[in-house]
Amino acid sequence: MGDRFFHLRHPNVETLLRRPPAVSGLVPPRLAGIGHNGGPPLDMSGIGVAWRRAHAKAWKTPPREIVQMRLRCAARLGLGYRDVTLALLDHGCHLSVLLLPLHHAFEVARDRDGGLHLAAAPEIADKIARLDGRLFLLLDEAMTGPLDAASRRRLLQQINALHDGKVEALLTLPFRPMDTEAQRAQRLRRLLKQQNAPRQECVLLGLTWAEIRLAETAGLGLFKSVAEWFSA
Repeated sequence: MGDRFFHLRHPNVETLLRRPPAVSGLVPPRLAGIGHNGGPPLDMSGIGVAWRRAHAKAWKTPPREIVQMRLRCAARLGLGYRDVTLALLDHGCHLSVLLLPLHHAFEVARDRDGGLHLAAAPEIADKIARLDGRLFLLLDEAMTGPLDAASRRRLLQQINALHDGKVEALLTLPFRPMDTEAQRAQRLRRLLKQQNAPRQECVLLGLTWAEIRLAETAGLGLFKSVAEWFSA
């Protein structure tokens, strides 16, 4: 259901947002534009009323025990209560896996031998140290360039030496210029399946529109801005 409808507080909201009547077909139908989220119309129509009722029912505060359980689940991945609730509403699953793109967590530079040299800010190290859930680093070769298997193993060892073995796996998403969104999403789902990680329980952190589309196409449980995650 998500947070797609806000409470309307303006005293004249019904008048301001009422649809203009279509007289003799003079008013053309309005098409959804860029940025439209597919939610209900912002008016007092029957659809809008039904959406508000469904939204209020979905976000009704559950019993205290359930709230505490969701908060514990969220804290394990550094998320908030609304994040885990959104995943439950959309997919019916509890989030358990965090996918963190390597280039968002570290400053990446190439060594002379072709490997990667990493540098992480102290606040990033502190955030990762507080995690208690499954953490996968996503190596997107479109951002870092290709690495052979030996270099990836050394990289994972280097990361776990810095973060006390918090990273369970390094998932490599190969870069192929002709790949479609669906093909990249299929590869990501295959990588998660190899790690016995249900895709609906995974959270992808990111910043770009391409990462948002990757999370949606792969059917992941949640996408969250990496900037919001680090600042929480």
